[in-house]
Amino acid sequence: MFVGLVVLLLSSPAPSAGDQLFCAGANSKYSPNSTYRTSLRFLADELTARAMKSHSATGTAGTGSDKVYGAVLCRGDSTGADCSRRLREAFGRTINADSTGAAACALHKDVALYSELYQLRFSDEDFLSAFSNAPLWVDGTNLNLVPAADAGQFDELVAKLTRSLAEAAAAQPDSYATADAPWSSRESERTVYGLAQCTQDMPPERCRACLDGIGAEIQRRIGSSKMGGAIHGARCTLRYETGTQFFTETATGQRKGHAVRLRAAIR
Repeated sequence: MFVGLVVLLLSSPAPSAGDQLFCAGANSKYSPNSTYRTSLRFLADELTARAMKSHSATGTAGTGSDKVYGAVLCRGDSTGADCSRRLREAFGRTINADSTGAAACALHKDVALYSELYQLRFSDEDFLSAFSNAPLWVDGTNLNLVPAADAGQFDELVAKLTRSLAEAAAAQPDSYATADAPWSSRESERTVYGLAQCTQDMPPERCRACLDGIGAEIQRRIGSSKMGGAIHGARCTLRYETGTQFFTETATGQRKGHAVRLRAAIR
């Protein structure tokens, strides 16, 4: 069972101004000089190097009881250098358990650290072969409510947006897609923006199922009529925001075909 702890990442520009740390198995720890830690450090370096080129990576290191499974994911609009830097810092926090807050999970074999811009998980349990997305971080990025009279139409638009994002991301070679859709309320005209992404090792049907799963949960777990929210996992991530384009379209790796446009406003 995972235990969550909010820790601040002051260098992050994320609107939520933080990230989320999870650790599981209080009785499953490794010693500072163990072979497991050596395997973990090797895997951290390997995944970080690979993600610099492709924004995500999965893999294993070690054998037997010292085997480590890992997955990392950087947001698709980040540069390779930025992805590498953030993952190095994140692994440093989780492996070294420094003073930034990761000490709560010091020496745990199963740890996840998520932010708006990256996700990582490592474990002594094989979560890779079943494409497990656990643990989930439900992040209410904008808890302001749309007007009550517009709630039904807004929720319908968000549902349509997340379904379209899941379909588009699963069809992309890099499993990443962004979208925007116009929304007309009784008070204003706004745009709803969305982003979806999976680790690239996932087959299209697995990516689609992962995103459909968190898409179906996003309004229930964040709440109806909320103007922004996200669910991040070890394998896929989904976010929407009203009135704020939180992603860029010109970063390294951004190619034609990523954008999904829902032209018909729901009124």
